Formats: sequence, C-alpha cells, structure tokens
Amino acid sequence: MLELIQRNQQSPQQRGLYLYEKFGEQPEFLAYRDFPELVAGAAEFFRGEGVTAGTRVVFPFETSSQVVIAFLALMEIGAVPLSVKPMIMSTQRESYQEFLDKVARDFGAARVLLTPSLATTEPPVPGLPLPPAGARVPGAVLRVPDGEELAFVQFSSGSTSFPKGIPVRQDRLRANLDMITRTDGRSAHERVSSWLPLYHDMGLVGGMLSCFAVGCDLMLAEPVSFLFDARGWWEHMARERAIGTVIPNFAIDYSLRMMQDMEPDELAGLDLSGIRSIYLGSEPINLPNLREFIELMRPTGLDPGVFMPCYGMAEVVLLVSTRAVGAGIREVTGPNGLSAVSVGPPMPEFRVRLRDDEGRLCGEDELGEIELADGSLTDGYLDRTEPLTGPDGYYATGDIGFVNGGELFITGRISDRIKVNGQSLFAADFEQAVERLPFVREGRSMAAQTGGRIIVLAEVDREARDDIPGSRARIVEHLAQTVGVTVHPGDVHYLRPNQLQRTSSGKLQRRAIVAAYEAGRLKGLTFDQEPDVQVSAAGE
Repeated sequence: MLELIQRNQQSPQQRGLYLYEKFGEQPEFLAYRDFPELVAGAAEFFRGEGVTAGTRVVFPFETSSQVVIAFLALMEIGAVPLSVKPMIMSTQRESYQEFLDKVARDFGAARVLLTPSLATTEPPVPGLPLPPAGARVPGAVLRVPDGEELAFVQFSSGSTSFPKGIPVRQDRLRANLDMITRTDGRSAHERVSSWLPLYHDMGLVGGMLSCFAVGCDLMLAEPVSFLFDARGWWEHMARERAIGTVIPNFAIDYSLRMMQDMEPDELAGLDLSGIRSIYLGSEPINLPNLREFIELMRPTGLDPGVFMPCYGMAEVVLLVSTRAVGAGIREVTGPNGLSAVSVGPPMPEFRVRLRDDEGRLCGEDELGEIELADGSLTDGYLDRTEPLTGPDGYYATGDIGFVNGGELFITGRISDRIKVNGQSLFAADFEQAVERLPFVREGRSMAAQTGGRIIVLAEVDREARDDIPGSRARIVEHLAQTVGVTVHPGDVHYLRPNQLQRTSSGKLQRRAIVAAYEAGRLKGLTFDQEPDVQVSAAGE
C-alpha cells in the first residue's frame, strides 16, 4: 500500500483527500503529493513514543486527516493498527470501555491511539498521542512493505459473538484493491465520494484505500454528515462531479425517505448523469425501495445501471463478487419462491462452491452455504490456532445463497434462517416486508425463530400503538401475502426505542436480542401474551 502512496507524490497539487464536515461548506484538503512527507513525519513522532515494528495499537478510526495520516504512519513503521469503532454519542460509555478493554486484552495491544473520541474513557493500555498536525520529513520516501507483512487488523461484524480479529496482509490488500478498481474502471483524474465509517471494511477499503490506490480524488465525510443532510450529499455528488461511491442499502432507504417529497423540477436541478458506479453492499437490498428511488431520481439523469449489488466480507479484505458497471439490477425468483437480487459473478481470483445441509455440492438454483478459496482470503483469525479453512482450502462463510447463470444470489445467513415446513426463509425476508408498512419504522424491525414460533419485533408509530390489535392484524396479513407465512398476532411485538442492539457495522445482534426476548428483558407495549401455537405456511 505504501508504494502506492509514494507513487501519488507525482499527482497534481489539487488532487488528494477532501474532508467535509458539511457538504455545502469548504472542505479541509490534503494533497496526495504531500502524503509521503506527512506520513514519515507522523512515523518519526510515533517512533519517539516507543512504537516499533510489530507494536499492536488499538486504533479508534475517526474520520479526520490526523487519524488517516496516523494509520499510514503505523504502516510505515510496521506496527499493527487494530481498527475499531470510535466512541460516538449514541454509545454507552461503560459498554464502550468494556469493548476497548477486551480488544486490548484479547489481541495483545501495547498502546491505544488517543483520538478525541476517547476523551471520556480510561485507556486500557498506555495511550499513544496523535502526531502534531503538519509534522513532516522533507524529501521522505516511504518503504515498500513485504507482501506477507501485516498491514492492519479489521474485525468481523460481531453479529453473533464478540468480533474476531482478521489480519490483512499487504499482498491480500493489494489484490482486493485491484479487484475493486479494475471492476469500476476509475482513473486518477476522477472523483469518488464516501461517508462510510473508516473502521468498517466498506469504508476503509472500498471508500478510502481504493482511491489512494488509484490516486483519484476522495471526497470524504462522516456518516453523521449524511444522516443530517442526505439530500445535501446527492447535491454534493452532482456539484463535484463524482463518478462513484460505495453505500449500504440503508442509504437508499434513507435517501428515499428524506427526498421523496421533492418536486421533479427540483430534482432536475441535480445533474447526476456523471455517476458511473454505486456499489451496494453490506446488507440485503430492499428491491421495492430501490426501484422507487430509481424512479424518483429519473429527472436527475441518474442511470439505473450504475447500481452494482455486491458481496464481500472482512475475511477476504472486502470484495468477493459484484455486478458489472452498467449491468444494472438482475432479479430472479429464488429456490424458496421469493425474489432475489444478483450480486454478480465471483471475482476470477476466487474459487466458489455451495454445499447443502447434507454436505452435497449444489447445482444451479439450489440453496446452499457459500464456500470460498484462494483470492485474497485470509489465512486465519488473529492469534487463533484453528484453521480458517477446511482440508481442501475452502472457507465456509455462513452465508446462504444460490447460483444462477454464473452469478451469486445471497438469501441470508445460516444464523438468520427461518424454517417453515421444510422451506428455508430468512429474517430479512420478513423484516423488509414488515418495513413496507407505513407505520413500521424503517430499519427498526427484527424477525427470528424461537421456541417453534416466528416472532416479529418492531418499533412503530403512534397510529399502530393506538390500535395494537388492528395494526398487528395488518402485519400478519401482509406477511401472509408477501412471504407466504402466517404469524400469530401475539408474536408481533412493539418495542420501545433502542431495544434492537447493533454491531459497530450496523448489523443486528440477533443472538443477543433473542436472548433478551427469551429472558423478558425487552421493553415494549405487547409482552402480555405467550400463545402456545406454531407458525405455518399461509393457507394451511
């Protein structure tokens, strides 16, 4: 990676990293041609603080120029950043302190980077100050790391257990960055926008490092900037002539909600015809919402073909498969009878196969667990002796899907599977259906199977709370029509806010939520019934 940073020293003065606090305001700017001297200056400071090759540093990855330079500086030394979520306003200080302590203890960290977000926490190991802004070594030339050298550690989502440390080696990082940049075909004179968090693989690798690898402008903001001004972000993309971005499905749902009242003539003032690629990953795609958003944005010139559903995981650095630029959305009916969206063919560097519950290799249109080999797959989890792969080199991902026409379709996680009369359905099928009802808060529902029943947990508006029997009946009827399963009204529960715990990457902590439900710890309006009935396919 460092050799690419060094190569960018030849970039024009105006090319580099633009950091936005608000999309309509002047950004902070760091020229790529200054990166080598700044990285070397920060590395010199860290060496003075006792950091050496191999030192593990808990790294709360905030979106700031100082933290970005600090990340590359640790790489220059050969130290190992353990990339974690910073402390944010919505995080309970006690739980974050426990998380920080556990990361430092379990992964042998010697230092923790003292970013501003840690001001109210107690460092579990000696603190490492941020380098002074602007410190540099004139004429510095960054080293070229060996391919097997550890670049950084990222963490699994932690949706079912404490996150696992995933070592990212230099050669695997280069390989996956090449897959990303050759797929979207970006060049150094183009511009990319991202507001994804840098502690998440999509934000760090897909958003930031892919731009550094090519040397194209990166217009970077924090997630909160998008949350406060989704419309402003699309206006920014139009104004700055961005050619691409990488986002989760949530961004489409949220943008639709924030912009659906805009008039066509207002939208016509946005010229988004220059956008070429929008990677859509990290979570299941809500196809009805995506279609509605595409139609809403038609006056802007946004080509429907720019949306590229993709599939990936931290264990391979990021990308496994994606639809091609301009190919658009491909939808088929899956083996379970529900609609599924293609995430494209696997990158040719990977070997991919699927196995069913009995271990048999799957054929076309057969549901099975996705297994991967080769490519940029990591060798194993950090400090764990057990192998990541089986004897034949394949890694069982825990993701269920099928292949159709040479392309992958992801239907859900094994842990999210809901079986009804032998048919495999997935929690996301129920959640997306429920959230299409106007009184259910978007992104605030969860479905699970426990004790032989399907439960639906949701945050709802006042309309539903004022008529609990009627709104429950609407949910039951809607699920029967869309998913083909009848859920008992008494298993539909309305929660008080903030009961659905999430990981640092935004995924539901399903096991923890189910455990809280079973223990009676969830707070809501409807926990007064425990019906002794089983769910069934609709119509039985």
